[in-house]
Amino acid sequence: MRNFLFIILILFVQNSNSQTNVTLLSNFNPYPTIGYNDIWGYVDSQGREYALLGTQHGTSIVNVTNPTNPVEVAFIPGPNSIWRDIKVHSHYAYIVTEGTGTGRGLQIVDLSNLPNSATLVNTIETWFTRAHNIFIDNGYAYVIGTNNGGGMHILDLSNPINPTRTAYYLGSNYIHDVYVWNDTVVAAAEDSYDLIDVSNKSNPVLISVSPSLPGIYAHSGWMTEDKRYFVGTEEFDVRDVTVWDLQDRTSWDLVVPTWQMNNPTPTSGDPVHNLFIKGNYAHISYYKHGYVVLDISDPSNPFLAGEYDTYSSNSGTYNGAWGCYPYLPSGITLISDISTGLYVLQFNPPSNIPPQISHFNQSLVYTDSAVIISANISDDGQITGANLHYRTVRDELTSDWFTITDNNGPSGSLYEFIIPGQPNRTEVQYYIAAVDNDNNVSTLPEGGSGINPLGENPPPSFFNYFVKIPGQLVVNGFSPSSDTTILNNGEVPFLVNVADTSLLNITYQWFRNGNAVFNNNGNSYLYRSLTIYPAPRTDSVRVVFSNGFYTNELTWQIFVEPLTSSDYNTTVYEYNLEQNFPNPFNPSTDISFKLKESGNVKIEVFNTLGQSVSVLLDEFRTAGAYKIKFDASLLPSGIYLAKMTSGDFSKTIKMSLMK
Repeated sequence: MRNFLFIILILFVQNSNSQTNVTLLSNFNPYPTIGYNDIWGYVDSQGREYALLGTQHGTSIVNVTNPTNPVEVAFIPGPNSIWRDIKVHSHYAYIVTEGTGTGRGLQIVDLSNLPNSATLVNTIETWFTRAHNIFIDNGYAYVIGTNNGGGMHILDLSNPINPTRTAYYLGSNYIHDVYVWNDTVVAAAEDSYDLIDVSNKSNPVLISVSPSLPGIYAHSGWMTEDKRYFVGTEEFDVRDVTVWDLQDRTSWDLVVPTWQMNNPTPTSGDPVHNLFIKGNYAHISYYKHGYVVLDISDPSNPFLAGEYDTYSSNSGTYNGAWGCYPYLPSGITLISDISTGLYVLQFNPPSNIPPQISHFNQSLVYTDSAVIISANISDDGQITGANLHYRTVRDELTSDWFTITDNNGPSGSLYEFIIPGQPNRTEVQYYIAAVDNDNNVSTLPEGGSGINPLGENPPPSFFNYFVKIPGQLVVNGFSPSSDTTILNNGEVPFLVNVADTSLLNITYQWFRNGNAVFNNNGNSYLYRSLTIYPAPRTDSVRVVFSNGFYTNELTWQIFVEPLTSSDYNTTVYEYNLEQNFPNPFNPSTDISFKLKESGNVKIEVFNTLGQSVSVLLDEFRTAGAYKIKFDASLLPSGIYLAKMTSGDFSKTIKMSLMK
């Protein structure tokens, strides 16, 4: 029953949780005029905890064993750069940067003498001098986004001070970041996420590539702890967070096409940056929103579990939180803010949360059949009830609210509510309500309440969709009304007026001699004859117009006549009456003529019965070339003859008026 009706595909949009559930323990800003970038953590042999804080001029090592009183214990200078990335293997820190000064390449820092000191023990420029990111797993470093190709260098850290390179992988686009576990790499490769087999560290092999999503930049991500789901971040503020099911490593199943802050209407200009998973939570650094925690106990339905804004301003785009590190044994989270440095935070997982509802509203429906509204509803306990309320608006008349439930029961956390089909040009407004075993009620959009019946008090805003049944295109007119004749230096304006009874957007594509005309998608096109091509010849102009469901087209032939020598200069050596152009015409046309000698000239127009309908000219003219206009607005369609006489010269041309 769930398959025969028109289904609105869902995207996952967060029902925001007003609780922050995060405590600020301290903020440490040792270089307020310099600026910061990445963050990582380290625990020494005595259990002391450290933040490795990237700055634009090096790496600050900060003791956070007392999280309310951070203390810088060492600083490793490096090339000046806004990009720096840091990872740890054993008691060594490995640092890469895109800077080009002293210390470029790979810096290796011995941390074994902390908290007394840290020592730069090697700087390697053998394989690259700049890099954007580094990841370390199981004794190997994966360095990516490097100069000279932007691929992935695999370094064996068996000798941690003098690593050796086992492979340089170039089988993907520019790789911005990676996540590695055991022998598998997920590479964030700009337009896609690529899965790479590195079981043979000397021969990485591409396994599969995710579908390319419009407008995104595959930036970074992390695998869930069961290594089934990959949670990606898209830095270009289009989708923010996506979730992919990788149970089958040869294909990518997109189970969450988007999760964004400030929903159901995401706020633009607040891009996500990096994401790290620990247990059932994804810890995220948002540039402008700061620290964000998602509950991903159900990866197909993430919801907000905590947040702390490190960037109070709304100006700019790429400001605020850069990095995040949630893995210290004490449970604290480290955040690096570009402007204000290190934040030490304590995330307090919420309890007894209300139901979490996610759904994406589709604004247009092109059918009068029933519509299935899909929503994911989950809770830390049990969902005991869920329904959908809808009403219709048509011809300025608004109906009462109707309530429907999922008659077949949910499939896991997925509910499907069937709204009956509606006639064309109907607006359907709706909201979703759910209650859990603690009698917590949630609505989406937010703000509704009531439990008897569930969701009886509507929220202040609603989801909605409009029913628009696609209609045939109606051509109300076009010009020229038929094929036309012009000289080889002439031009013809084309225009088509198309109406769509279903009020859908109409697209136009023009073609000249079968070739698409680019940068012209309106309902008009100006054809210009190109004298570089010989005449006589026949050109064609075609326009294809569509509302996305129905398509039609019009085609014209343009007969291009050659220019005579007199068309290029003002000296006239003969009498002549040129063929009018355009021809056929509506309602006016130009008539050109030449006088070899000065004298009286008369041009008169006759119908096919020989009756004079217009005297265009009857006067003395000096020798030369002339052009006059014949306006036939008041004449019926038909064939007309234009006759020119001057002295002994006489010539008649045939003209076609088509209205």
